[in-house]
Amino acid sequence: MGGRPHNQKFKEFWQFIFPLIVAGMIWQLAVSFSFIDVALLPTPSMIAQEFYRLIWVKQTLLHHLGGSLYRLALGYIFAIAVGIFAGALLGLNRTVREMFSPALSLLIAVPTIAWVPVLLVTMGLGDKTVITAVFLGGVFEMTYSTMAGIRAVNRQQINAARIMGVSGPKLFFKVLVPASLAMVMPGLRLSNGYCWRALIGAEMLSAMILWGVGKMIYEARFWNDVKIMFVGLLLIGVCAVILDRILLKPLERGTVEKWGMLSGS
Repeated sequence: MGGRPHNQKFKEFWQFIFPLIVAGMIWQLAVSFSFIDVALLPTPSMIAQEFYRLIWVKQTLLHHLGGSLYRLALGYIFAIAVGIFAGALLGLNRTVREMFSPALSLLIAVPTIAWVPVLLVTMGLGDKTVITAVFLGGVFEMTYSTMAGIRAVNRQQINAARIMGVSGPKLFFKVLVPASLAMVMPGLRLSNGYCWRALIGAEMLSAMILWGVGKMIYEARFWNDVKIMFVGLLLIGVCAVILDRILLKPLERGTVEKWGMLSGS
């Protein structure tokens, strides 16, 4: 019995890494046999060498990653807090929902990168612009997911809780929040991806920041350094997956999957 969780984790890791290994081998062979120009698409081994050089020789990659994670954390946490509060308000109050739902639909449809020029004009070329862009990248998805989760709660549960004397904040935290998590948790995971997109786009356009993965990718284009670009792209994907698997997926398993609201995936 004790070995099952370990075996499950190993299976999940292998299922994740195996397609990447196969794709990497095909990629390496295609470039090695000159099916693809190495100047346009460097091999995985060349990208790994560049990754090593940026960490241990130039010692810049961790500075870029640290700057990005700092901005991501602030914007993402703020987006979660505001999104859950606003979504709960929309879900619980019909008048407010009918008033603001059209605006929410409009804002969800606007790509976050479209906000960046406006933010650059109003907030300048620093961290505030990037953090605000990250916030805008995740807040509307969180608001909508929370609103939909609150509205999907079975009214019989609410009525039963009220009959037993549960009302006010206790009703919200003990009934509505747990029952709506089946939709809130996917919103958290989707917002993670949206916030990463907003982060990198804003870092590319915000000229005054010194460090950031998006800044690194953008500067690499001036030297046509495709290897650094691919290091940045792979770093973004790996970090997003790690955050999802280490933080968000266990949180989902500890709540909605544990309570039988969602099946494990």
